[in-house]
Amino acid sequence: MLYNSSRKGSVRKRGTTPVPVDAFGFRHGVRWPGGWIKVPERVRALQIVTFTDYSFGSNTYLVINEEEKKAVLVDAGVPASQVLDFLKKNGLELEAVLLTHGHPDHLLGLKEIVEATGAEAYMHPADIALIKNIPPLFLRMLGLESLEIPEEIREVEEGQLLRLAGLEFRVLHTPGHSEGSVCYLVDGALFAGDLIFRGSVGRTDFPGGSMRTLVQSVKEKVFTLPGDTRIYPGHLDSTVVGWEKKTNPFLLGI
Repeated sequence: MLYNSSRKGSVRKRGTTPVPVDAFGFRHGVRWPGGWIKVPERVRALQIVTFTDYSFGSNTYLVINEEEKKAVLVDAGVPASQVLDFLKKNGLELEAVLLTHGHPDHLLGLKEIVEATGAEAYMHPADIALIKNIPPLFLRMLGLESLEIPEEIREVEEGQLLRLAGLEFRVLHTPGHSEGSVCYLVDGALFAGDLIFRGSVGRTDFPGGSMRTLVQSVKEKVFTLPGDTRIYPGHLDSTVVGWEKKTNPFLLGI
């Protein structure tokens, strides 16, 4: 959750429709109760829809296989109704929820989405243990009374290949923001959670966090990918590997 950057999104009105704005440029979006849904992007054969929560600014991604009318959700940090309504409206079957890490701002709608769709949730075991033992004081600091999670969450591990919705997701274990943080790589798109952002990186001052470990994860697992690999982070807008190599002030020279 959260990131090491002073840049914050703002809203600019174009005509009568507000659109989200960041420090690098505009991206069109659609207002939805509780957040934004960005206009679908395409990475090769994928269709990717971004849901952004108002309260924490966290991104939830729906990765769609249009041919099979199936989808995979990456993180679940928005009210469940946003995702469920979108699935119903577009006639999509949700096959799985892939979780990048165990911080509450990425899990708010998880249990309801899983129960409503029958989709299975996946997470690294280090962060499964984390979410089962979140201190109540920490939740209250975030303005949350409680955090409900599914009884069963399937474990993932480094290098695992998940075949879901007719797509193949490669698991990359990338600790640093948390011990169990992972990225999911699918057909030129990297869902990075709170590991790396455009021009920044995830914070490391929570239990299990380590800046040294985070930088090593980026160096070994992200910066070894092709430069045009598009990064979909847990906060802020998307970026590409090559741009972050050249410009990210937290990662220059690694």
